[in-house]
Amino acid sequence: MSFLTALAAAVGLLIGVPLLIVGLTVAGPIGWVVAAIVLPISVLVAILWLGRARPGDGEPPEGL
Repeated sequence: MSFLTALAAAVGLLIGVPLLIVGLTVAGPIGWVVAAIVLPISVLVAILWLGRARPGDGEPPEGL
């Protein structure tokens, strides 16, 4: 991932996630549940997926 791609993703998340949370809270109790449970889990999954080791990244971590 290039620096510009990472920067665009970071800015998009910085602006998009708060707007998504506000939109979900307006939706009522179902939106509150999604904002409190589903959204953090999906962000964690996205972070782990983007940070995974890929071929060409260099030395693998110890134990792999």
